[in-house]
Amino acid sequence: MSSQMARLFLLFILLVSFTWLSFAFPSAYSNHGRGKLHKLSSEEEVLQLFQEWQNEHGRKYGNPQEKAKRFNIFQRNLRYINEMNAKRKSPTQHRLGLNKFADMSPEEFAETYLKQIEMPSNFESRKVRKDDGDCENLPDSVDWREKGAVTEVRDQGDCQSHWAFSVTGAIEGINKIVTGNLVTLSAQELLDCDPASHGCAGGFYFNAFGYVIDNGGIDTEANYPYRAKNGTCNENAKKVVSIDNLLVVDGTEKGLLCRVSKQPVSVSIDATGLQFYTGGVYGGDNCTKNSRFATFVCLIVGYGSVGGEDYWIVKTSWGKEWGEKGYLLIKRNVSEEWPYGVCAINAAAGYPIKKVSSASPLLSAAI
Repeated sequence: MSSQMARLFLLFILLVSFTWLSFAFPSAYSNHGRGKLHKLSSEEEVLQLFQEWQNEHGRKYGNPQEKAKRFNIFQRNLRYINEMNAKRKSPTQHRLGLNKFADMSPEEFAETYLKQIEMPSNFESRKVRKDDGDCENLPDSVDWREKGAVTEVRDQGDCQSHWAFSVTGAIEGINKIVTGNLVTLSAQELLDCDPASHGCAGGFYFNAFGYVIDNGGIDTEANYPYRAKNGTCNENAKKVVSIDNLLVVDGTEKGLLCRVSKQPVSVSIDATGLQFYTGGVYGGDNCTKNSRFATFVCLIVGYGSVGGEDYWIVKTSWGKEWGEKGYLLIKRNVSEEWPYGVCAINAAAGYPIKKVSSASPLLSAAI
């Protein structure tokens, strides 16, 4: 075999190994280091991997200088991913991979997608002291996707509109539960029309739910499509789906579990360490245990357990190319160690109320 053919063959093996190990299911890993990512042996091979990654994600750069900059960041991220995956202690623990954010520095990622979320002054007044539904004998697992109450994962683009997608997702869920109809709602309307939020500069679900209540409803995505940028409010938007009220969970994990068993719930988390997440149960490696600090608003759509680890099922707005097809699993049942839940997921959970107006096959699971 020629030296060139040998190098190509080695590169092929390395690429296959890296791809398999980065995106394999948790069962592919062991506690004996078998899941460690192989280190590519030369910059030439890393460059080849970078080019493959570019092709997969359709990434193009304006000039050679920008490409060189992105390649250097890619190399640093690859080393970090290798190091973190090598430290995994169990098959269920979260893993990292070269997803669509692999050419962004952590600082760029935070500036583009994360911003500290500030609680409104009247937040506490919405807290429920006791859930109005049955919280005993809850099922071991709930997945509102399987019940048809969750729309497709969306991609917010370079706009910090995660808060708007969390709100539309929660309303879509309760509307399906109460009426039997699953309708994709307009996040763009919230960006353009909610006076208490900041559009693509960020916001919080609390204000946006208030807009929908005061407005008498919200339009559909089909009528008012997403543009990933701020726009002028369309005053002719239709009021297709309405809600009656907003309530906030009491801040306990038990209260959150009870409510998620009944409907999808909006939450905020500290997403600082999630740039390269590709699967598994995230245990809050980059979060402070006694903090309510949050940077990202998302939607809990269920809960379950795997390999002795209990988790929340969280829907994001970073597209299906991130995480587990756009979803994140966050460890739960940690109230003794994490007073606000892993990455503050319990601290500010809220949900819309919609009065029952017609029969629905999901009403037995509703409020």
